[in-house]
Amino acid sequence: MTATRWLASTALISAALVAAPAQAQDSNAEVEALRAEVAALKEQLAAIAAKVDAVQKKPVAEVKWKGAPETTADGGWSFKPRGRIHIDAGAVSEPGALESRNLGFATRVRRVRLGMEGTIPGNLGYKVEADFANSGVAFGDVWLTYNPANAPIVVRVGNFESLNSMEQISSSNNVTFIERNSFNDAFINARRLGAAVAWHNKSNDFFVEAGLFAGHAIDSSLDNDGWIGATRIHFTPKIGDTQLHLGATYQYRDFTSNNAGATSASLLSPSTNQLARYRARPGSQLTDIRFVDTGSFAAKSDQIIGLEAAAIFKQFYISGEAQWLKTNAYKAGDVATGLDAFSGGNIAVVPTENPGFFGAYAEIGTFLTGETRGYNNKLGVWSRPKIKNPVTKGGLGAFQIAARFDYLDLDDDALKNGVTNNFATGTSTLAALNSRLGRGGTQTSYLLGLNWYPIDYLRFMVNYGRVNVEGGPLAATVDPLSTVPVDERDYSVDVLAARMQIEF
Repeated sequence: MTATRWLASTALISAALVAAPAQAQDSNAEVEALRAEVAALKEQLAAIAAKVDAVQKKPVAEVKWKGAPETTADGGWSFKPRGRIHIDAGAVSEPGALESRNLGFATRVRRVRLGMEGTIPGNLGYKVEADFANSGVAFGDVWLTYNPANAPIVVRVGNFESLNSMEQISSSNNVTFIERNSFNDAFINARRLGAAVAWHNKSNDFFVEAGLFAGHAIDSSLDNDGWIGATRIHFTPKIGDTQLHLGATYQYRDFTSNNAGATSASLLSPSTNQLARYRARPGSQLTDIRFVDTGSFAAKSDQIIGLEAAAIFKQFYISGEAQWLKTNAYKAGDVATGLDAFSGGNIAVVPTENPGFFGAYAEIGTFLTGETRGYNNKLGVWSRPKIKNPVTKGGLGAFQIAARFDYLDLDDDALKNGVTNNFATGTSTLAALNSRLGRGGTQTSYLLGLNWYPIDYLRFMVNYGRVNVEGGPLAATVDPLSTVPVDERDYSVDVLAARMQIEF
């Protein structure tokens, strides 16, 4: 019974009780007066009941706990705070004769992110993250989305990964190892400002996304003529209990123009003006030493083709990716003047032809406690595993072990045989042999990882890696007495790292 009906019934019963004695005394005047009062009372009660019904029909917010309070309300509103804290410690060994204060033991607050996400009426969504680690402020994902009702498309605008690699696009909370694979570091796969449109089929196992991005992330620069065009396709069928992932990516990255010798201040740009440089750390952000490094060379753009594959068999899984990068480089004899002049005195290395580089990894792992590796088939990325027996319920949590082979090849004869070009005159010179042979190098890593999840939102990680390097800019320093050509000298370093991770 609604409030209106209950109040009306009460009024009628009251009227009957009041009217009965009046009728018994046969007093028409009193009866009419009482009837008038009852009618007025009914109108007042009806008005009150209408207000009560209106209050009852107003949307009521509902709060659920999903690692943090998520508030939803009628009409399409939702809000959820989000964040993460990653604290790292570990060491990278000093190889051979190389001595550096930036090797050895170190600690680092890798990430401290705070943000929010949710939905807005009109099929809109939003996500905002800021990172406060290491006394600086940077941005993570900052985007708005539009998903039309009953339409298989999603439009996204803001700062996000430029459709570059399955592991790179996956949250750092959910990748297996403390650091992502080497080619993502070397090829500068990162978030940039842009817009993308994604389409999926009815069965939600085939997705295509294409986007156009500026050549940098959120920053204060006005270097807006560099741009990136990218697309990603992934097919995610499920066969029985096995989840498969097959994907491919393509990026064309047009570099920011030179500016009369001034150096661009853009963040996470794939180049510094028209100077390309590809390099990678030895699987740890606890050092800034790069054992493989092409050095800077003059280039106008690059292209990256990538392949992705993964299979999840209950608690066991395998995955791997590969990327090929090809640059569009300047040539010996080229001239650049005025606004086209290069930074650093208008002099830069130019290869004999367009150099190409390659990176790949393969990973295998299992959950000893029976969990399944988390996977988001719609986005084609790794997600958080669901812990079967968390310590909060008397269990041991979840234990994951994994092994990875990671290979990065930055070695190219076109670069090692390249000359130093004076872009003011077009004349070129040949650098010293050891300097040229030190451009690039290859890095092969063998990694083992152990992860413990006490509960869904807490993880402790330990990684050990053996990194083998051949050639590169430090080979002559590491092994100065060798008679082997610099680009053939090899050595190894050990990498040990641990992380405590909290997310919500």
